[in-house]
Amino acid sequence: MIYGYIRVSTEEQNLENQKKALAERFSVDEWVEEKKSGCVDFGKRRLSGLLDKLKENDILVVTELSRLGRSISMIFDIISVLKKKKVRCVAIKNNFDLNPANNNDIVSSVLMFAFGLSAQIERELISERTKQGLAVARSKGKRIGRQKGESVYFVKLRKYETELMDLYKNGASVNSLATKYNVRWITVKRFITKYSKVKRPKPLAEKPRKHGHPTYRELEWFDKNKD
Repeated sequence: MIYGYIRVSTEEQNLENQKKALAERFSVDEWVEEKKSGCVDFGKRRLSGLLDKLKENDILVVTELSRLGRSISMIFDIISVLKKKKVRCVAIKNNFDLNPANNNDIVSSVLMFAFGLSAQIERELISERTKQGLAVARSKGKRIGRQKGESVYFVKLRKYETELMDLYKNGASVNSLATKYNVRWITVKRFITKYSKVKRPKPLAEKPRKHGHPTYRELEWFDKNKD
């Protein structure tokens, strides 16, 4: 069996490019798709279930090793599981091929270490640039994130606030509201007791820097200032 594992970090990202790249090289029998950060322990991802399912002589294909994990130690752990189960692992962009039938394991180990290291370095550099950017913004008096003790306003049930609160005041139970809005009862309870009392934040005073994942306040600014 050939298994294709494809992963992106957020719901907004698309899996199709990875799927297409693998499909061009392999006749994949089963796809395992995941939208979760590679920093999350693989035991808490769908990848864990896939590793349990793999059998000797199966093949696991990924576009690159960083799809498996974002740290050297995590990639080592996953590769170790694959080696013990005698499963072949191929990362096409890294030209990495861990084949149990190949006795030249030292080459695979060195390649795996190098590519895992590069993924970790890249992540650390991005993190460092982000921290530096935030520090510069704060030094210029920019407000970054919520202030201490401030509660979030834009929560899941906010768009239903008027209707939800009217139903609740007229006798609707928390459980019935949870069913109506397809959320857990605790989400409704928390909204009623806490978030419904939070005041709407002031509109942004200046044009925000538009980016790939704008906040609700940024979207609100752009919506009100359309040409």
